[in-house]
Amino acid sequence: MRVSVLIAAAYLTSACYNFRPLETPIPDAGAYVAATLSDSGSVELARYLGPDVFVVRGRYLGSGADERGLAVSVAEVETKRGDEVSWRGETITLPVDAIASLEVRRLDKGRSYLVAGVGAAGLIATTLAFSLTGSGTQPNPGSGRPPKQ
Repeated sequence: MRVSVLIAAAYLTSACYNFRPLETPIPDAGAYVAATLSDSGSVELARYLGPDVFVVRGRYLGSGADERGLAVSVAEVETKRGDEVSWRGETITLPVDAIASLEVRRLDKGRSYLVAGVGAAGLIATTLAFSLTGSGTQPNPGSGRPPKQ
């Protein structure tokens, strides 16, 4: 029973995600997206996002107020140098013409199963190697004093 609970916990905490191109014209509300900005979009949004921002990651909230952009609750931005800067969910509207590509995060089931399987196998191997049932020797039922020399 204990092992099955540990295996289930390992599976639930080891899910792997990756970003895939968007399959629909507009992502589902609440989807975690990664918007790669065009060069002109990066320059245009520099006053809001910071200089040289290349990718904006966060939750898609819906179309912007003027229906020309995507409202995103920003969790992180990545610069052209590869630096990742965390955000606290501030809402930014990304103009459609500033976005070069849009990807959505999806669960990678194959990789998740692999990680969970490796974790479960490691747990079982560790349990077998260091048997938790204990196999030590019983103490000598003497008087409790060490023998005299």
